Order: sequence, then structure tokens, then C-alpha cells
Amino acid sequence: MPTVYTFNRTNEELLQQLQRVFSSGSGTAREQWCLQAEMLVEPVGWDALWKLSKDFCKKFEVRFPCIAYVTITSVDFDQLAAHVEVLTVQHETISLPEAVEDVPLIELWPTIEQREECINAVTTAEFIDLMRFFYNNLWMPWDDQDDKVFLSDTIEDRMELWLDLHNGTIPNCVARNIKLLRNSAINAYERLRALDSSLCEEDMADEDDSMLPPNYIILCAELTARLDSHMSQWTLYEKSLIRKQYLAKAKKKWQKNKSKRNVVALWRGGSIFEFDDISKYLRTHLTSEHTLTVTVSAEEALSLEPEELLVCSKEYEIPEMPLSQISITGFKGTSLKAPDMRSCLLILSEICSLRELTLHCSNVNTVVHMSTGTLTVRRCVLRNDSYSSQVDFAQGIVAKPGANILIEDSTFDNFYSGIVVYKGAQVELRNCTLKNCSVGIQLYSGSKVTLNKTNISACAEQCIRCEVDSDVADKNSVEGLEIKPNCTIGSGNLQKEVLIVKQDVSLI
Repeated sequence: MPTVYTFNRTNEELLQQLQRVFSSGSGTAREQWCLQAEMLVEPVGWDALWKLSKDFCKKFEVRFPCIAYVTITSVDFDQLAAHVEVLTVQHETISLPEAVEDVPLIELWPTIEQREECINAVTTAEFIDLMRFFYNNLWMPWDDQDDKVFLSDTIEDRMELWLDLHNGTIPNCVARNIKLLRNSAINAYERLRALDSSLCEEDMADEDDSMLPPNYIILCAELTARLDSHMSQWTLYEKSLIRKQYLAKAKKKWQKNKSKRNVVALWRGGSIFEFDDISKYLRTHLTSEHTLTVTVSAEEALSLEPEELLVCSKEYEIPEMPLSQISITGFKGTSLKAPDMRSCLLILSEICSLRELTLHCSNVNTVVHMSTGTLTVRRCVLRNDSYSSQVDFAQGIVAKPGANILIEDSTFDNFYSGIVVYKGAQVELRNCTLKNCSVGIQLYSGSKVTLNKTNISACAEQCIRCEVDSDVADKNSVEGLEIKPNCTIGSGNLQKEVLIVKQDVSLI
């Protein structure tokens, strides 16, 4: 894929440029962006990488994330969107329409090399990058309410809050609440838009209420009430003076409880017999050193920053957020899923463990993404139920540089890549099974993989694929790969089942 423009603005530069966008002090946030877009964005003929949103991936039935190289045939400034012609797609087996309408500008990254010499791509790229920062980090749904004037003072408040969230000023437990509140507000807004769109598609706008879709009115009322409630809660955080008082209270509470080992149990409720089973389990699992909280909401549970999360219902949807220093344990093989399309089910770092869980790949590209730190996985099943060899590039566990992962008594089923191990990462498998994958284990030079009592079978392409540096002399062995004699790798012929190829640096 072509190289795109990137910008490294300081926080002060970001604030100044955003204040210029909203200096007119007239109109909603969107209206002011539209005016700026007409002055700064090339109307036609520029090339870009399109990073498809979750909605577009769902529409075209491809797994998120997906990247395409496109050329812009026109820009709709009122909608901050473009019509594009698809030139190539990141994965050649993925098929997209030749032309796509209404692609949001913030999903487009203008390329440095342009086929048309007269295109001012850098100005377009700089504007889109600034707008993308605003919508990804600062925007709230009520900024675009009719007749609302979005002022530059609001940008200053939002930027200060954003900086506090990223420089450690705000305790993690409060920071998570703020992020979850923003995500919930955006989710409610998007669901309202989806309801309105479905109504328009069915051409029912002028019909009487009896012709509306089932539960339409009550859903709209509930989502509108949720948005109003979130807007009120947001005032606790947006205004600096109120936020400081609220944080002082939160820190005092945190200091009082920091010495306790915090455990949260997730349970939706059920029969008295189920409650009895769970109570016995909790009594054997916990000691007097633990403080136990029982909650229904996964968002609320994670915002409490538990050392251990015990998932006691049969199935739970996990919100999208990075997690660290946490142990997640399932009660009788609990299943965890993502509620909607995103990159990863679990993004982990530092010291973490996963036990007695079934982790599903539906709606995500990667089940577990482990960055620097130590991860232990015991008695877990990682499964991809929506596998299609033509378009699916799902991965089980991805070990990034600095990750040290121990996997015991676990199964990986139906992935494109069961486990991916990057340079500087270590993975050990004990008594594990990888089956029905295209590639069981993918590893790169500088990584370390140890297999002990492990079975890899029914792989469509390769049981183990090793990408080595171009300067490695011996292509018949892989430094860092250790396979114990008690393992079964495909047919058992390692020369056939272990593929060693030259590493493609551009993909790392």
C-alpha cells in the first residue's frame, strides 16, 4: 500500500488549529467543519487509503479492519464525505464494489504520491487529520444538535480534559468511567441515527404511528433519555472547576480502598439454585483478603479496576478497552464476545491471566492482542465460528514485542492464523491443540516459540510458518523455535509441516 501523510502536532498546536476552525462561533460543530472543508479540501482527483469503518465492513461482509487504495471522484462538503473509486484492496481475496458513495472524509488518508500532479494533497491531508482527531477524541453527539452554537471555549475545555485523561492527572478508575460515558453516548446517538435511516428506507416518514416499526417509539424515547442523561453527567468532567472537585472526592475514596484486593463478579441473575452454585464457587475462590463486588454491567465491572474479574453468567459481551493487571476467570466455561465490530476482543498488557473461558472471534479480527507484559492462558477455547477461507483473516492470539505468553490446556479452532508471534515476543504452549487453521503458528525472526505436548492438525496452508530475516544463512532451521518430541505437528514430517520463508519487512 502507498505511504500516507502523517502529522506530529504538539498539544498546543492542536488546540490553536482547532480554535481557528471554531473561531467564527456560529453554527454547530459539523457546520463549521463543512465551511472549512470547502476552503481546504480538494474537490476531486486525489488518491488515498480508505480504512473501512465497521459499518462498511459489515455492509460488504468483510472482517474489520480492512484497507483499500482509492481515488476520490467527488467530495460532498455538506456531508463531509466523498465518493470513491476502489483501485486495490489490502488482501487480494477481498472483493469491494468498484465505486462507493458517502465515505466519511475521516476514513481517508491521502497518499504522499499522487497520480495527478496538480493535487494539493498535503493541505487536504492536514485538514482531514485535524478533523479526525476532533471526531475521534473530542466530539460529543450534542455538538451537532440543531440550533446549537459550538464555541472555541468548548474546545479549550475538551482539550484540557483529553490531556488530563492521557497524562495521569485523572485516576484510571475515573478515566475509564469518562471513556465509557463517551462511548455510551456515541452508541446511543448512532442507534438513533440507524433507527431514523431504517424509517427513511421504508418510506414511512409520512405514515401514522400505527405503521411504525415495532418498538420504534419506545426505543427512540429510551435512547433520547439516555443521551440527555449522559449530557448531564458529562458536565461533571468537561468543566475544569467541577472536575477537580469531583476528582478530589474520587481520589479520597480510592486511597481508602487501595490496600484491598479488588474482585468483581459479573452475574446477570438467575435461579436460586444457580445462585447457590455461584456462592459456593466464590467462597472457595476468595479469601478474607479480597473485597467482592457483584454487578450486572461489564462496563461498570471493568471501571472498578478489579484485580480479578469472575464471569459467572454463561455468556457476556465485553466492551472495547485496553486492560492491564487483570485476571479474568469464567465460571463453568463462560463465553466472551464483542457486542459489535472492532479489531480485538481483548487488548492486554502488563501481568494478565485468562482461565476457563471460551473466547469467540465473531465481530473481531483478533481474539487476544498482548503487548509488553506477561500473559497466562489456562483451559481456554478460542474459536472462530464465522470462518471463510476467502475473506477471513481472523487471528487467535497476537504476541507483540515484549510479550511473554504461557498457554496451557487450551484449544484454537478455525482461524486464519492461530497464533502470531512477533520479534521480541515469547510464547510457550503446553498440552494445547490448534486445528482447522490456515496457518497454525506464524512466527518472525527474533521471537521464541516452545511447543510441549502440543498438537497442530488440519491446517489448510501450513502448520507452522516462520518468516526469517534476509541475512539468515541457514533457511533449514529456525532459531527460537523449539518443538519437543512429544508434539504432533501435522503429518509429523517437520520438513514439510514447518515452512521457512524470507521475511516481508513491509508487513511487520
